[in-house]
Amino acid sequence: MAGDDRVQQTCAYLRMLLLRPGDYRTAWQRFAEPAMPEEIDYAAVARVLAEADGAEPDLVADARRALEGEALSAEMLAQFVAAFRVRPRHAERLASLMRGSPAVRVINDELRVPAVLVKETEAPNYQTLSLHELHMLGPDGKPAEHQTIQLIRSTVDGLESLPYRFDTDELIVEVVRGGRVGDVYRLTDTLYAVDILLTRPLARDETALMQYRSNFFYRSAPPPEFRRAVLGSTQDLTMWVTFHRDRLPRRVWLARWDALDHAHITDREPVELDDERSVHCRFDQVERAIVGFYWEWE
Repeated sequence: MAGDDRVQQTCAYLRMLLLRPGDYRTAWQRFAEPAMPEEIDYAAVARVLAEADGAEPDLVADARRALEGEALSAEMLAQFVAAFRVRPRHAERLASLMRGSPAVRVINDELRVPAVLVKETEAPNYQTLSLHELHMLGPDGKPAEHQTIQLIRSTVDGLESLPYRFDTDELIVEVVRGGRVGDVYRLTDTLYAVDILLTRPLARDETALMQYRSNFFYRSAPPPEFRRAVLGSTQDLTMWVTFHRDRLPRRVWLARWDALDHAHITDREPVELDDERSVHCRFDQVERAIVGFYWEWE
């Protein structure tokens, strides 16, 4: 990444962290008037920074520049991390973005690629041998984090990438194992994707283990569901959805859908939460199907 892009990516993620319901937002809201979910009170953020510094410097301008993506030094980032007691994983992502790591990318309105970069949905040139999906919801009932572990086998010589699909343009994608983050593009009216570029091209029948995770920052609540589209086939699919203790569903169903966009449920069965506020299901074989969970809120 160019220097300016590194700063913009880091600032965008910092803003996402402070906007999302949780400890970071609560820290500055103590000093703020009631604000809309998409708003940040820069003076309140500056109060948190000043308190942690043991002084009362005027940091409002610095806070505004950082959270609007104009300027952020390594020293100022360290102040944010210390003042807001940023958790280790979030702090490491901020540091990776500041270094320009190709394994992490922020996607939002300002940083997404132009809408002219559009790709058609096509049959995959790899087979998924095993897929494990963990989807976690936050205290506001919106998706908060998602983790995927995927074992793939190439069906062509020279496989270089695979797409990761999502239904929001406000998230951060991190490749933990197996590659780096590539281009972002639109798949349909409601679906986006990012190419995950493999560490090295795969020959036909060669396998690779992929691990990637995302944090979501939905501005408005998406439909109460988590779906996985399998365009080819997989021999082992496991899906978990975990709910936050502050927002539990009234009912949950395991279901199948007939399409990606404007979809209808074709089959469903009720399921119960376990002791960890989760539902899960394992499929031995899935071929050209869309499966997952949907729920009703209390």
